[in-house]
Amino acid sequence: MKKNKYNDLKKNTILFTISSFSSKILSFLLVPLYTSVLSTADYGTADMVYTTSSLIVFAVALNISDAVLRYAIDIKDRQSNILGYGFRVTIKGNLIFAILVYFFSKLNIIEWEGYLYIFLVLHVFVSSFVNLFSNYLRAIDKIREVAISGIVATFFTIISNIVFLVVLKIGIVGYLISMIVGPLFSLLYCMRTCDNLFVALKENKIDRKLRNEMLIYCLPLILNGITWWINSSLDKYFIVGYCNVSDNGIYSVSQKIPTILTTFSSFFLQAWNLSAIKEFDREDKDGFFSNTYNFLNAGLVILCSSIILCNIPLANILYGKDFFEAWKCSSWLLISTVFSAISSYEGSIFAACKKSSITAISTVVAASINIVLNFILIPRIGIQGAAIATVISFMSVCFLRLICLRNVINMRINIFRNCFTYCLLVAQVIFERTNGYGYLGQIGCMIIILWIYRDYIILFVKKNFLKYRNYRK
Repeated sequence: MKKNKYNDLKKNTILFTISSFSSKILSFLLVPLYTSVLSTADYGTADMVYTTSSLIVFAVALNISDAVLRYAIDIKDRQSNILGYGFRVTIKGNLIFAILVYFFSKLNIIEWEGYLYIFLVLHVFVSSFVNLFSNYLRAIDKIREVAISGIVATFFTIISNIVFLVVLKIGIVGYLISMIVGPLFSLLYCMRTCDNLFVALKENKIDRKLRNEMLIYCLPLILNGITWWINSSLDKYFIVGYCNVSDNGIYSVSQKIPTILTTFSSFFLQAWNLSAIKEFDREDKDGFFSNTYNFLNAGLVILCSSIILCNIPLANILYGKDFFEAWKCSSWLLISTVFSAISSYEGSIFAACKKSSITAISTVVAASINIVLNFILIPRIGIQGAAIATVISFMSVCFLRLICLRNVINMRINIFRNCFTYCLLVAQVIFERTNGYGYLGQIGCMIIILWIYRDYIILFVKKNFLKYRNYRK
């Protein structure tokens, strides 16, 4: 059983890697195109549309997609009914949102052109349904189809970027269109792969008790999603308010190098979300949860240190001259990505035992810290203040959840060792700001991190590369 747990996690991680790698690497590789074609102001405006959409989508669909995933796994004989209920909640939420946006646009509270509101509604619509159907496919073990949908989204995003930005040269409008086209085709593919889709959408055989249970489960996750968004994105509004939209464009670009780390962590975390639900064991008798936590933490810290070391060279390659100073935020945001990924890992365990309220409360506390720090730091040190606030807020949610986990599962974690390596990452960023970017100091920090986690590195090599080499022989 223990071996099957790791094999299933590994298999799903590979499939989610296939699904997500192309889209994640796409967002990374297209940065030179965006920074050469769009001005800092245009990029900042487009990012505000995307950022706002990322917030609203949680409330519009009541985060029902997470409830569909959780309950479709548990109640296998009523999966189609659960999907049908999720669909009706999502469609009603989008219709109400479209009406509200129409009236809000007439008030002219935000100085947006009319087409920006249209793209906002379209992006929320597509995103909410992609979340719903991809989560349903995960619940019914169609992971391969989820992987293919990611490839479909990437392919059409590339095509639309080439057509609208390079060929037609329609700037920000082309960029916004490409944000919708790829996910739209992904949605169509996901819908096509659902068995008896139209029958499921017509059925209304889910009882009131189950509906209420699903809503009680997902409502705290709405709060969690909104406050998680605050941790990740609210600083952009502070930057626009205290600085300007061009600075927001620079800050948005600074998040692209951390995308490398987000990419690798997201592959694992999507697979882990399923494993945590299926394999939850309060006592963790076989060490499955402890081992995966420790390996994830070691991998994140090592990869983060490596990318920080390469931050300046990558900035020279990826960022246009008007965006180069974004490197000053990238390294801080890399550290925040480590805490964000670990927090997501912890959140999956709370989802497994249906304690979504703990997830929400921990994120609310961290979001409050984030807001206060944005007020204090951005007026004093600019966009770097936003990055530092993000690090501290995600660190807070990470440790709060770790404390709460003690009452949920018996995990064996060396907190002192992990905290020491986090301090080394901060030291590496400080070295980066010295003359010559402090490469000797940075390398020293990285060597210490590698030595601390040497056992995990050796075990990983033995389990993967040496095993593969013996098989080839």
